[in-house]
Amino acid sequence: MNREEVLANVIEFASMAFKKDAADIREDTKISEELGVLSMQRIAMASSIENEYDIMIPVAKFGQFDTIGDLVNFILEEA
Repeated sequence: MNREEVLANVIEFASMAFKKDAADIREDTKISEELGVLSMQRIAMASSIENEYDIMIPVAKFGQFDTIGDLVNFILEEA
């Protein structure tokens, strides 16, 4: 598993959860500001990531990720 693969997966999960075009989501996309803060969307995205990488992302922790890249860094550290 390399960073590019994880990034591509996270972008796809974000696209599905937040109903945004994947082409508009990048590593520097700010999760709260550009995607949204609805907890159900965040839970859906976190659930997809947890299932894919067999890790746990506490809801409170998810809110601390500023960008998609921050989330990718966390996944790489935990997986």
